[in-house]
Amino acid sequence: MIKDKLERQFEYLRISVTDKCNFRCIYCMPKEIFGSKHQFLKKNELLTYEEIIEVAKTLKPFGLKKIRLTGGEPLLRKNIEYLVEGLKKDALIDEVMITTNGSLLTKEKLISLKKGGLDSVTISLDASSKKVRNIMNPVNSNHVLVSEAIDNVITIFNSVKVNMVVIKGINDKEIMPMLEKFLDKNIELRFIEYMDVGESNNWSLDNVFTSKETKDLIEKYFSLKKIPDLIDSTSEKWAIDNYTLNIAFISSISKPFCSECNRGRLSANGNFYTCLFSEKPYDFSSYFRNKENNLSFNNYFTKVWSNRDDQYSQLRFVSKPGKNKNKKNKVEMSYIGG
Repeated sequence: MIKDKLERQFEYLRISVTDKCNFRCIYCMPKEIFGSKHQFLKKNELLTYEEIIEVAKTLKPFGLKKIRLTGGEPLLRKNIEYLVEGLKKDALIDEVMITTNGSLLTKEKLISLKKGGLDSVTISLDASSKKVRNIMNPVNSNHVLVSEAIDNVITIFNSVKVNMVVIKGINDKEIMPMLEKFLDKNIELRFIEYMDVGESNNWSLDNVFTSKETKDLIEKYFSLKKIPDLIDSTSEKWAIDNYTLNIAFISSISKPFCSECNRGRLSANGNFYTCLFSEKPYDFSSYFRNKENNLSFNNYFTKVWSNRDDQYSQLRFVSKPGKNKNKKNKVEMSYIGG
């Protein structure tokens, strides 16, 4: 185990396998910025599956237990089930998960991912109605495929998490339709506060619909019962009386969880970030692509994590004007997968 300056252990790695996505969600990859002229990573810049597995194997002794595969859209990488299998069987990672928009998640792909050892699936879906979905994501928004993927995950994995980013004035009226849509399904519907990730989504505090507002709205119609949270959980979970659906709230804005953050993030080209809101990368690829550096990677990672003191969300509103180090350019969500 290794701890940072705030005594937080390293246990969890989110790995972006590609910076490309077939969607253009307004809070992540707005089409005005990520258009046809946007320069995505080239194929030879991406970490290979073998390199990703090697990273995982190397970090395992430091306490790595969980890996979440993200993007962009991770299913744009071919044969990702082979990566899952390598992370489980070769790197011996306890829990391997994936977050996807679901549009490419066929039943056949799910079966192969399950066979490879995948432990769970999270699908992003920000609205129930077609009109609002097209506002949240004006490109390739195929709700039918996503709905089929959700049902298939439940069939094959028994349950699924569904992420809904809530933006005031845009899709907050979809909270109840989304909840009612899934009441009788084995789903954890997670309401995520709109976050100021990156520099391209025009974030404003005025657009944040807080978890408390969401919970208050739901409690007008349903009785909720608290579910105990895991020690390292970023969400607060609740059961709905008499229904299968559970709900959860991820409150990065109104109730930051920096003090329990045990995760790092690896970009598709091998840059390591110690915080979702970070602007400073650490180049892991140079250590894994230049064998002469391999012997020193353990010392390098020890230095990186032991010097970590990130707590952006907790300091977001308390830094003095003109002295806020968080005003630097932050890495885009699509680059490190949220």
